[in-house]
Amino acid sequence: MWGSRQTLMALVFVLIGGAAWWLFEQEPQTDEAPAPRERRPDYVVSDFAAVETDQTGRPNRELEARQLRQYVDEDLAELELPHLTLYRPDGPPWRAESVHGLLLSDGDEVRLSEDVRVRRSGTAHDRPVRLDTSELTVWPKRQFAEGHRPVRIESAQDWLTAAGLRLWYAEPMRAEFPGRAHLSIAPETQTGPSTEEDPG
Repeated sequence: MWGSRQTLMALVFVLIGGAAWWLFEQEPQTDEAPAPRERRPDYVVSDFAAVETDQTGRPNRELEARQLRQYVDEDLAELELPHLTLYRPDGPPWRAESVHGLLLSDGDEVRLSEDVRVRRSGTAHDRPVRLDTSELTVWPKRQFAEGHRPVRIESAQDWLTAAGLRLWYAEPMRAEFPGRAHLSIAPETQTGPSTEEDPG
């Protein structure tokens, strides 16, 4: 009787083990990582425009874009065809545009990328300035811009090329160019009396 009971118990354990193995084989394996969730903006604004003013109501800066895509958790916004205007109290504003852009730190940092163009009109005392590069980061509150890609700056007939720049664009404006820079300064045009003979 005892021997048959041991045999029966052994048979029960074998059946239980077999059933557990069969169930394990039937369950889908969950070792694979779940598929990443699609990255989607929290909201999208078309024809975006915003103006920041100083205490007197005069504009400090203006930002426009064909489209803004805001990602709240990442504290950033993607910009499509951004146009950034940086006003100055005593001269024409700086105007920057590019194909793409990022707005970071609640607007304190603006990253422009792909075909970045910066322009400042001339005045009676200052010549116009044109800057072209592929990437540029602007900190409007610091009145500072920095880029680590090749840059070309033109002013009238003069031009400068460099591997990057650090630009403090408030007056008095100054800039630093890391590495080797190439500068071309056109000779001044002579405006003295003409030496040509009078054909008459």
